[in-house]
Amino acid sequence: MRPKSYKPSHRKPNMKEQKEFDFEEHYGELKSRYDLPTFEALAQDFDIEKIAEKETGFLAREIRRAINEKITAYIHLFETLINPTTPPMFVFKILKNLSTKEKESAQEFYKVLSKTQIKVMKLDTIYSEKEEVKFINETFKIWQEIKSQIHTLFESFEKNFENGDTLRGQSYFD
Repeated sequence: MRPKSYKPSHRKPNMKEQKEFDFEEHYGELKSRYDLPTFEALAQDFDIEKIAEKETGFLAREIRRAINEKITAYIHLFETLINPTTPPMFVFKILKNLSTKEKESAQEFYKVLSKTQIKVMKLDTIYSEKEEVKFINETFKIWQEIKSQIHTLFESFEKNFENGDTLRGQSYFD
């Protein structure tokens, strides 16, 4: 099945033809067709409410892009922890106090999340609403499985960041 083609109209609709884009209505239709997570769940984890203002004929793609923004930010952070070539100064302090287990966790999260990036590149090549929705569902499920573990890792970073100097009896620059 070929996706619906999108052809922007260059004529201005008259008042009768103008209808405001109803994001919730379009999401509801997409959700019922593909058994997507609730809007609230996606908004809580991936800030998809920011795309509600955007009228689009490709809602699944826009949701996938919003999800990808967050995943990309986490990948970048984990990549910086794994391979700190020019990280911000606060990352050096975190790195200084990372345990082997924490390093392994960061590497595992990086590996899991990086797989989504390969899928994103593939999705950006040829549009398929079905594949976009599959990505949304799979990535949402993965995120539900790892987000509390990532949160725990960040709590450890925070604790080590605050206690690192006193534990070793020296400052960062010693």
